Amino acid sequence: MEGNVIIADDDRSLRMILAQALSRAGCKVRATGTLSTLWRWLEDGEGEVLVTDVMMPDGDTLELIPRIKRKRPDMPIIVMSAKNNLNTAMRANQFGAYQYLPKPFDLKDLISSVNTAIKLRSNSSPNLRNNLSKGDNHLEDNLPIVGSSPVMQNIYRILSKVIDTDFNILIEGKSGTGKNLIAKVLHDFGTRRGKCFLSVNLSLMSLKELQDIFSENFEGQSDKIVGTLFLDEISNANIEVQNFILSVLNKRESSKKGYKDVKIVSSSRQDLKEAIENGRFREDLYYRLNEVSLVIPLLEERLGDIPELARHFLKEFSNNDNETKSLTKGAVELIKKKKWSGNVRELKNFIGRLSLVSNTDIIDEKITKHELAMITPEESDLNSLEGSRISKSLEMHLSHYFRSLGDSLPAPGLYQTVLKEVEVPLINLTLALCDGNQIKAANLLGINRNTLRKKIKDYDLVVTRGKKLM
Repeated sequence: MEGNVIIADDDRSLRMILAQALSRAGCKVRATGTLSTLWRWLEDGEGEVLVTDVMMPDGDTLELIPRIKRKRPDMPIIVMSAKNNLNTAMRANQFGAYQYLPKPFDLKDLISSVNTAIKLRSNSSPNLRNNLSKGDNHLEDNLPIVGSSPVMQNIYRILSKVIDTDFNILIEGKSGTGKNLIAKVLHDFGTRRGKCFLSVNLSLMSLKELQDIFSENFEGQSDKIVGTLFLDEISNANIEVQNFILSVLNKRESSKKGYKDVKIVSSSRQDLKEAIENGRFREDLYYRLNEVSLVIPLLEERLGDIPELARHFLKEFSNNDNETKSLTKGAVELIKKKKWSGNVRELKNFIGRLSLVSNTDIIDEKITKHELAMITPEESDLNSLEGSRISKSLEMHLSHYFRSLGDSLPAPGLYQTVLKEVEVPLINLTLALCDGNQIKAANLLGINRNTLRKKIKDYDLVVTRGKKLM
């Protein structure tokens, strides 16, 4: 790898490490700790690639990038930052940075990025990565996604790359992780933000209802111009709905009507690959929707974000108050030890509860411990039906049953007996939830309608329209 690289970072030790690594890789390197020196070198025509930190002693490098791009439009800029949040990643991308590397990073990643940038520069036109035509800086400091953990950094990097593209994006993650929030960010901070965000929840939607929505928004005389179509919980769509969505994607590619300029974003809390193997989801539709995949981590995978999330939610809940409440360090540690099966959504609900019951601006360990103890297992699982609690309950029930038999063995046919014990209440309650509508019930259960009819017949179940859950 041969090339001239400029490094700008106020940390002398880091400058030395980076300079040595790039020099060993074959680059000629100059390093500085100030923006003023950096700008002088750039004006003199030095360097082919710039590797720079964001916050320097004499200014914010990101604010300098537009000037750099006007002066040196052919120079790839690799941005490093310890201030790892969505705002930094988005600003870096919008101002025209070639790559964004959150600190700490692997030196191999930096060398690889520099090597690719040098090759791309030598093979590209002078307007390489000149993204200044994207318009004004519409980013805000209070972006809705909070967290600086390593797993969230990957999300930020992908978001910053795809937010202004036409790629179909699939957002995967368990309930409460923030899939809807990610979808809104893709719309609100992209080039389509001036158009309508159309969210369609496919959990209980029939084909006719979906066709009516599409007819009104894309083929009718609606005043709304849809910029982003969000297919929420795509895994719950039955085969008929999947076929229709596939036809919409075909229209988007061939038609000049409303479908043409719409960004398609989908979400799923279920494993779609497993659904494909089980014959519940079309493989061709999966690959059409999944041009770019975003997998949102569980809260337990980003425990380091809990203090920042808690502060964010406390500020949100105190919008109507003069003072924002805060948590003591001990209170935060107690919250981090709790298993949040409902992920960020459940955490937000709990912080709202703390804000409501606390009579002081400082929420300490005592009140936090008391409120954590008030969360029942049922309440904790309201936002997340992942099956773990059901599995544990069934395991306890079977263990008790086996112990009650002593040295005897259960009667033959145990599998079918247990299966019936689970299936009967599951089917009954699902039918009741769907008001006796077997099509909706089959869709929710993820089984074929004929399979559901057979089980109703086999178990001699009574299906009543208008039956309500108690």
